[in-house]
Amino acid sequence: MSVDYDPFSHEAMKDPFPFYKAMRAEGKPHYIARYDAWALARFDDVWNASLMQNDNITFTSGQTPGQVLLGEMIPRTFMTMDAPEHRHWRSLIREAYTPEGVAKEAARIRELVRRYLSPLLAKGKMDVYSEYANRITTINGGYNLGLPEADAEKWRALIDDMLWRDEGQQGGGSDKNNAAAGELFGYLAAKVAELREHPDEAVRHAAAYLHAEIEGKKLNDEELTFYLFSLLVVGSETTPITVGGTLYNLAKNPQQKAEVLADLSLLKNAFLETARFDQPTNMLARRAKQDFELNGVQIKEEQPLLFLYASAERDESVYDNPDVYDFHRQPTERSLMFGHGGHKCLGMHLGVLMGVTILEELLSAIGDYELVEDECERLYGEHLSGWGKVTITWDADKAALKD
Repeated sequence: MSVDYDPFSHEAMKDPFPFYKAMRAEGKPHYIARYDAWALARFDDVWNASLMQNDNITFTSGQTPGQVLLGEMIPRTFMTMDAPEHRHWRSLIREAYTPEGVAKEAARIRELVRRYLSPLLAKGKMDVYSEYANRITTINGGYNLGLPEADAEKWRALIDDMLWRDEGQQGGGSDKNNAAAGELFGYLAAKVAELREHPDEAVRHAAAYLHAEIEGKKLNDEELTFYLFSLLVVGSETTPITVGGTLYNLAKNPQQKAEVLADLSLLKNAFLETARFDQPTNMLARRAKQDFELNGVQIKEEQPLLFLYASAERDESVYDNPDVYDFHRQPTERSLMFGHGGHKCLGMHLGVLMGVTILEELLSAIGDYELVEDECERLYGEHLSGWGKVTITWDADKAALKD
């Protein structure tokens, strides 16, 4: 029986995993006639296609399914460039995301986490995503751009509204999406105007792109706004989803939760298993630059390709019992948790450090916790996946930050 898969259908946005399992069973890329596109559900297909970027695949048509399949606006940054241009513009901030660069920020990030966690401890209940983890990552994303910390919650609320999908909504473009995008772009465009007037006030990533000139090219105001926008969004979306998912999945696996509470050094294993089991980047999209063959099918020039990371990380040919959450499993030599190839996630080391720190400080302070399952919600949409609301309770009388 053929699989009727549409990434924008209500069924796929609510729970894509049955579709993914069926498409993996086909043993090759799945053709989606309505979009003249290919869905790559198998690990090896995503892995191999990720290595074809120089000759066969372009990133210039966008990176989200809405951009590639529906023609939505494409912010032009290194994220939507091909090599060598991609490498040149990405290199401007690369050092900050190396293991060494991230290690330099560890103390600052832990202080930030503790500062925002402290007033929450007396509540005894919170949505970990919106009240805690999402705030931290957004503030840190703004810090890298030199944006005021006081505005962070407003930025993230606007980003969440941009990504919101009503039931059955195909892509972005709703009144809610457009209003949020317009307000955020307006805010960042005003920031760019300030930086043009006072360039000495630019710091970190904003300074790097404000002053950059590569092969005679400098960014205009719109392009610089795109960079601030894209870096703010990608710097604050997947880590808090994985934090929430880690707490959810540990609660659903009591023995593993007990092991983690007894030894918080296991949190990194749990965080990475969550990134596999509930991959927050459900999919990214690319386009074929020319005709080529992939695992027995003929891809034609200009056809879109959906890289289904959430499916690939549950591929039965790569992982034993892939639909079981188990942080004891040994990491494989190959992983798609953070992508693969030249566009592999720039922020992977920072994301892991932040996620583990957020979890360490929380569980160190509260100890055991209970999941309020009827106040937990999975994300609904085509691009991101995982838990966007995870509510927990704890004994507030015993909760306290540890030295």
